[in-house]
Amino acid sequence: MCDEHKEVSPHLEETARELLSNIFHPFWEGRKDVDKTPKRFVQMLQELAMPKEFEFTTFETENDEMVIVQDIPFVSLCAHHIAPFMGKAHIAYVPNKVVAGLSKFVRATEYMSKGLWSQEELNVSLANYLTDHLEPKGLAVIMQAEHTCMTIRGVRTHGSMTTTSTMLGCFADHNKLARQEFLSIIGLGGRNG
Repeated sequence: MCDEHKEVSPHLEETARELLSNIFHPFWEGRKDVDKTPKRFVQMLQELAMPKEFEFTTFETENDEMVIVQDIPFVSLCAHHIAPFMGKAHIAYVPNKVVAGLSKFVRATEYMSKGLWSQEELNVSLANYLTDHLEPKGLAVIMQAEHTCMTIRGVRTHGSMTTTSTMLGCFADHNKLARQEFLSIIGLGGRNG
């Protein structure tokens, strides 16, 4: 949800106005409908860059069966072009005496996605963040995303998806079934993750 009431410093707004009016010069002059565009542009970047803090709560458990939360939507900004990439994250873990509330995986994905990232680095950072909080027997994160820096500019490959994965603990062992079970459940069985 867009927060149009977020404060923007006059300096940032003026810097954005100068940048945008220079880039879009032939389309900018004399238009009233773009008066608030510089402020909205800064607000959009702030929304995509600043994570909302939250408490990652865990609960003791005797359960040691795999937990999967899939199809978690995320949006991030490409570190190379500051263009959005968006998609879904799939997370699995095998608990080691603690579990987290399911909403924490959505919040963690949203929290980590803020800022400038390559998808590969975001994938690893999200996995490390969750591992630090859960200390599980194993954890897996697969991210699938469409990168607008490829689909709307440059090579313009509409519909292409990038898939990255991080497999830790029991998911990293190719001889154990945790990896296969996870990939099968999220519909990626038979493909390398």
